[in-house]
Amino acid sequence: MNWYALGAVDKAFSRTREALFEPFDFWKWVKLAIIIFLLGGLSSYGNSSGYNMASEDLKDNFTLIEHGQTPDLLFDMYDNAFSNIFPVGYMYPEPQLAIAVAIVILLLLLIFIFSYISSVMEFVFVESLVRNEVKFWAYSRRFLGKGFRLLLVRLAFWLIFLVLFGIALLPLIPVIRETSSDFTWPSLLGGIFWIVGVIVVLFLLAVAIDSLLSLAIPLSIYRSKGILSAFKLVLGNFRKSWREILVYWFVRVVLGIGVSIIAVLLIGLMILVFGIAFLIFDTILYFLFLSLVSDPLNWILLIPFIVAELVFIFGALFFLSVPLAVFMKYHLLSFLEAWYADAEIPFFDIPVPEPEAGVGEPEPTF
Repeated sequence: MNWYALGAVDKAFSRTREALFEPFDFWKWVKLAIIIFLLGGLSSYGNSSGYNMASEDLKDNFTLIEHGQTPDLLFDMYDNAFSNIFPVGYMYPEPQLAIAVAIVILLLLLIFIFSYISSVMEFVFVESLVRNEVKFWAYSRRFLGKGFRLLLVRLAFWLIFLVLFGIALLPLIPVIRETSSDFTWPSLLGGIFWIVGVIVVLFLLAVAIDSLLSLAIPLSIYRSKGILSAFKLVLGNFRKSWREILVYWFVRVVLGIGVSIIAVLLIGLMILVFGIAFLIFDTILYFLFLSLVSDPLNWILLIPFIVAELVFIFGALFFLSVPLAVFMKYHLLSFLEAWYADAEIPFFDIPVPEPEAGVGEPEPTF
């Protein structure tokens, strides 16, 4: 039996080669690298700063209390303990709490914006590969609505997973609240294994649903369907040929491992080559600047060069990742083309059928 996922591997290789190397287009690679970056650019970093209180800060600040005695003025003891930490007129934590809440809201907003951009790029990436032409802004404007609906669907799924996780934790509430002498380590270990098992099951379920949702994206584009309607089409075909999907998932895991190994090798080789080259270059610049300016200033002059080198390495990583990401997406699209007969994906390498003679044109006269 010929599995569609296996046959899609050769098709993905040929389409990747034709799209990226026949001919090679540098700016096309750059635009694809930007799309790939935006697809994976969902990580946000937040740094919080606060007063780092060491043990010496409270040393000798509390009033000595003898055994069996209670302090007469508890609040006086509190003020005595923290008078050296917070100066007179210090605003207590209410403003800091408001700032913390504002920071959390800002981070959530940024995550939502980047997630929305990533959802739009899902459609842009598919359309760029199917048409074999990257029109970044035109495709982005076209799929603003579909990207937003895809984001809402994914948020709804994650909310459902959170609810399921909360329901799965309900049987552990009596164990967690147990405080009597009957509490044993086996019950604690059993609760830990239960939580780990629930997380693993929900994670696998989330990966499976996201995989089916990725298959629904091309159907949403080329069948002119909403993302939920396209997802229902994928589920309907899944019930008919679920074995093909199981093989597809296995092949995707194997391909993912292979692509990851190649990516690690490329990253290591690139960092080694450019790292040595930039190290030699920066060393020369260091001694050159050292002969012109004093020691602290030469390091300041080196900072722009180091930043530019890091940006170059970062951009080169995404540039080199283009064939790997394109191959994996072409494999998905090629599998969907064979697995779902009515996908109607207008691939660039599919010849357009010529109109039959006598249809839509006058008969030739002799």
